[in-house]
Amino acid sequence: MKHRISPKLAYATAAVLFLIAVIPVPGLVAPDWTVTTLDASHRPISGITVREVWKHYSLESISHEEDHVTNSTGQVHFARRQRRSSVAGRFLGCLGQVLSTGAEASCGPHSYLVAFGKGIDTMDWQDAEQENGTSEPWQSSTLILKH
Repeated sequence: MKHRISPKLAYATAAVLFLIAVIPVPGLVAPDWTVTTLDASHRPISGITVREVWKHYSLESISHEEDHVTNSTGQVHFARRQRRSSVAGRFLGCLGQVLSTGAEASCGPHSYLVAFGKGIDTMDWQDAEQENGTSEPWQSSTLILKH
């Protein structure tokens, strides 16, 4: 005995899948990010600039950035960055990146930090991985000087 799917069910399923593919939903590009900067003796570093850079490679052709200066406790805070897009839009954007760039293509969101001032640059930190954003909604990074 064969089971046939009714045409109404097939059309309804196709309509739901189409809507899921084309309706824009918010997606995380950069986390809600608290950054603490410390010197090699673990004392706060105030007055340096921390820059957050973010881009959704599947959706944007340019990156964005925002600068904050660390306070007396060596901290800065960056708000969460979101971008509305559909599943189809993200897929087609990534496909476009691959077709135009090839093996070096980047897809999806990416965020990172750059810190500078008072003779400090991004090469001075003990753990450079603290400068990379995650896909988690909230992130806390501690940048500690090597020397």
